[in-house]
Amino acid sequence: MQAAGFVAHSPYEVGDKVNITLHGGIGIVGGPVTARSAEVTITDIFAVHSVKRNQVTFMYEINDTKVLKLVDWEVLKREK
Repeated sequence: MQAAGFVAHSPYEVGDKVNITLHGGIGIVGGPVTARSAEVTITDIFAVHSVKRNQVTFMYEINDTKVLKLVDWEVLKREK
């Protein structure tokens, strides 16, 4: 088994309220506010580390739903 470690910082903390637009099961933060947008509360944060890609992806539980949403930060970065 290969050992791996990582250091990553989520842009949000548990309890933060954000406006999010859900599109195809992916949450997009910072996009246009539409009828499908809503203010949500982040209730848990998971960091998923890919050894092959050397990448950390954050998944967020919102509003205590026990369902994780992938928040696409790359979309947010491209819009700036």
